[in-house]
Amino acid sequence: MTEFGIQLHGTFPMGRYPELARAVESYPFDELTVHDVVWWRPVWPILTLLAEHTERVLVGPDVTHPYLRHPAETAACIAALDELSSGRAILGVGAGSMLEPLGVKASQPLVAVRELVELTQRLLARSREPYAGALFSAEPQAQFFWEPPRPHIPTFVGAFAPRMVAEAPRWADELRPPGIWAPDFFLDVQRRAMVAAARDDFRVGCDVWISIGDDRDEARALGRRILAQFLPLRVFEPHVAFFEIDRAEVAAVGDRMAAGDVAAAATHISDRTLDTFVANGNAADVVSGLQRLLEAEPSTVTFSGRLGPDPERALELLGRDVLPAVR
Repeated sequence: MTEFGIQLHGTFPMGRYPELARAVESYPFDELTVHDVVWWRPVWPILTLLAEHTERVLVGPDVTHPYLRHPAETAACIAALDELSSGRAILGVGAGSMLEPLGVKASQPLVAVRELVELTQRLLARSREPYAGALFSAEPQAQFFWEPPRPHIPTFVGAFAPRMVAEAPRWADELRPPGIWAPDFFLDVQRRAMVAAARDDFRVGCDVWISIGDDRDEARALGRRILAQFLPLRVFEPHVAFFEIDRAEVAAVGDRMAAGDVAAAATHISDRTLDTFVANGNAADVVSGLQRLLEAEPSTVTFSGRLGPDPERALELLGRDVLPAVR
């Protein structure tokens, strides 16, 4: 059975996260995660608040990456979150995004993400085996001065690049490509991942950008602004190519985003592009699209982002109207 989660971004004032956490847990969601993007509020303080104000849902980053934080620090953070949440931590990893303004080159993403996972799990398990990766290493004495609660924390990879899809089943528990709504691309990723996995326990879920509200037009307008931040990114190229999105449209969005004008960028996103990549509109719109996606049997569907013009109302619509309709 598909599990459902909420992924928040660091776009809200810090004082709002406890109330959002309590709202999420009042509905039939299984996870509550936070996207790790350097330009938003930092992920680990938010996750601490979420863990403190929930009792049931899994909590963790979706996703964190290896380019601004050493794997040892990530391992310490996820172990501490696991302790604080009484064993509810989950770890999402990926290659990161929006690092170009810092001059950070996300080089060798497959190697970097794999070594992040391997070294994190080695430290959680308190292994004394030396680790010699291409980017990271650890001597036998690389040990925490305290004992993490669990020697393994469930880990998923947020990715859809072909090599990552082929390799992730070797060292992760689940694959979750982001930006999924129209099911065709998900089905392609799912097929390739399961062939590569060659094991029954590997899971393939997805992250869904969503903007839901009572006012359909208002929700669609926010959906366009959400998509404008991601559509021009190089990492999103496989999506664009698969669905044959108009390159002129992508270029126009990218030009306006480069100028820092999100509102103008959003005006260049067509209805087809919006409905391909973003769950948007009112509850009936989302139910219809989600029913199509669930036919592909994703292991997890995580609703991601600002959620809607009114986040609390968006959670209510998802929890009271959408999930009961599809379950």
